[in-house]
Amino acid sequence: MIYIPSHLQIEPVNRFCDARCPMCTIKFVPEFNKNVEDELSNNGIARPSEIMTLKNFKIIASKFKPYTDRIRFLSLHGCGEPLLDKNLSDKIKCAKDVGFKEVGFTSNCNILTEETSKKLLEAGLNCIIPSIDGLTKEVHETIRPRTDYERIIKNVQNFIKLRDQHDFNCKVLIRMVRQQLNSHQWNDYNAFWYKLLNNKKGDNVLGMDVHNTGGKVPNYNKMKVNNYNYMDEDHKIHHTNSVKNGLFDKLLASKKNNNDEICVKQSEVEKLGGCADLFSRLSIFVSGDVALCAADQAEYFKLGNVINQDPIEIFNNGQFSYYRKKWLSDNYKKLDHCKSCTLVTSRFYKTYVS
Repeated sequence: MIYIPSHLQIEPVNRFCDARCPMCTIKFVPEFNKNVEDELSNNGIARPSEIMTLKNFKIIASKFKPYTDRIRFLSLHGCGEPLLDKNLSDKIKCAKDVGFKEVGFTSNCNILTEETSKKLLEAGLNCIIPSIDGLTKEVHETIRPRTDYERIIKNVQNFIKLRDQHDFNCKVLIRMVRQQLNSHQWNDYNAFWYKLLNNKKGDNVLGMDVHNTGGKVPNYNKMKVNNYNYMDEDHKIHHTNSVKNGLFDKLLASKKNNNDEICVKQSEVEKLGGCADLFSRLSIFVSGDVALCAADQAEYFKLGNVINQDPIEIFNNGQFSYYRKKWLSDNYKKLDHCKSCTLVTSRFYKTYVS
């Protein structure tokens, strides 16, 4: 079987951000040196802090031109704040020119000015996911230090207004990372944002419970929502039953074409309790190197580089195949980088208002 990603993630910025969120495990500059040790990296050194050049982005994006009919979404974010990339709108336009149907990114929106919003929308942006983690200044700025709550609300409201005035094809997904500090605000948060959004554009409010990024988040037990232990166990049972009942086999068989290629939606894998990063989502670092998954911020393995290699061959190499095999046999808890990760559980229980 040859896996073709249905979701592609290209990282424009690594290790630069204007926020310092306590649930984030990235070693940002300047608190950490550009060259710093990282025990989780394949070479013991953290990935360099850098912003992807437009030239390299064009090379990488063009590699996927034969697959744009099957790639449902291109995300332009990774281990840094995308809006710090001055060429972000140019990269969006490039991606649209290549043929990607839906291009978007997640942002704290702290520096989402009106001028930037206009450039992004005119470039063809299809989705923005503002990460707003509270309904009050105190709660949001405690979870996302160094950001300005009032400015972010204004920025996002202005973005929506500009989008609607010119009828741009871009949906807005307001996202809360639910945790101890903000979960009590969830219902009021929904009501506040829902009345500002446009269903006809595909807007929505998204909730995800805080996860531990592969077991790396300090004080995670003090952050997670009250019923998270039950949810985690429930997810494990659900995944086990999906494997035992042959639901993964049926899903993959139904997606196979005559060329033995499989392209499965992220939501279909998540529904069965699986890790969509291994089956559906290909993540590429600023350097062009490939990440194992969304929790892989340090480059666990040297999997390959899409600038000078075939990305589909990389996505089907021995390491990816090994991890998929463990998930398909319900043995993922034996994998070093999966056994304590709660990211899959968070995705399994993510909710939308509508």
